[in-house]
Formats: sequence, C-alpha cells, structure tokens
Amino acid sequence: MVNVLVVDDHIAVTEGTKAILETCDDIFVDTLSPPFSIDLIKDKDYAKYDVILMDINLGLDQNGIEVSKLILKDQPDCKIIIYTGYDIEDYFVEAVKNGIFGAINKNTTKQNIITYINHVLNGDIVMSLELCKRSLKTSAKPPREKVGYTERERKILELLGEGLTNQEIADKIYVSKRTVEYSITEIFNKLNVSSRAEAVLIAKSEGLL
Repeated sequence: MVNVLVVDDHIAVTEGTKAILETCDDIFVDTLSPPFSIDLIKDKDYAKYDVILMDINLGLDQNGIEVSKLILKDQPDCKIIIYTGYDIEDYFVEAVKNGIFGAINKNTTKQNIITYINHVLNGDIVMSLELCKRSLKTSAKPPREKVGYTERERKILELLGEGLTNQEIADKIYVSKRTVEYSITEIFNKLNVSSRAEAVLIAKSEGLL
C-alpha cells in the first residue's frame, strides 16, 4: 500500500485528489487542509507517508517550496512533490535544487500522477527534454550585476511570492495584464532568471522581499 499525503489550502483539491487516487486499490490518501500554520505543517510527523503532494500556494507567508525545505531539514527522508495548478516549469528546477522531487500539475491525468509517484518511490525524477534543456541553459548564465527596481517591480515581486497569476496581479495593482507581463520580463532580466520561483527565491535572498 502506498500512503500519500496531499497538502493544499483548498479542500476541494485535497478531497478531489483523494477520490481520484483511491480508485487504485494500492493507494491510500490522507489530506491536510486549513486551518493550518507553517509550524503545524513543518512539525508534523511524516514518517508514515511514502509521498507528499505539496501545494505551491498554501495561503501562508511561505510557499510550498519554502515549507518543504523546513520539513526536509528535520525529516530529510521525506519524498515531496510540488503539486501546482501553475506551469510546473516555473517551479521544477528550483524544487529539485532544494531536495524536492520536482513538480506535477494538478490538472494532469490520474495515470500521470500515479506514474510520477511510482518514479519518485524509486528515487527518480521525471523531467521533459525541453525542461532539461532550459534548466541547463539557465545554469550556464553568467553572474549578474546589481540593479535597481521600481516600486511597481517590487510590488509585483511581492505578489509573485504569494503565488498570484498575472491577471490577479494586474487586478491588485490596477494595471493591464500586458503591463504585468512586461514588468515580469524586466524583473526576470534584472534577476537573470527564467521562472517565477527563481525570481522570488533570489529576491528574498537579496532582501528585496
């Protein structure tokens, strides 16, 4: 029996994933949904779970990658997969860099989720060729110089850290979606990154957030 834990701030997601995966006789799914806190998630005993599906946007001050890092610090044997409704390319490489077994999209098929889980149980990570090429290209980038950021760019970085979509950011700061997309491109160029997750993590490390 494979024991899976789904951590997500939307009960519909946790219960939906549980219902889908438990159609398989050899999978049991437990769920963790609000109300919860970073400390509650971090200090939970995960020993009985073979795999953890961790949402990227938990509705907390730290995202799923950051919370997973806290878990792995004390429980390094945990096998965590980022479970997101966003483009997994935004998070995959950064997740792997931090000891997480990559990322999978919530909207993929049941069979894809099960296949990914089975690979993780064997200690493997599944990465598409295109994503592999992109990660190699990113790692080869030269060091970047320090640059300044506008007030709008700092606000967008903050909202990226909260896991908001481009349209949600546009609605928050009262600009068009195209303006947000342009600003994110400028932020990526300044930070010398190619994904939201990288941008947020580097911004935090440099005190921009």
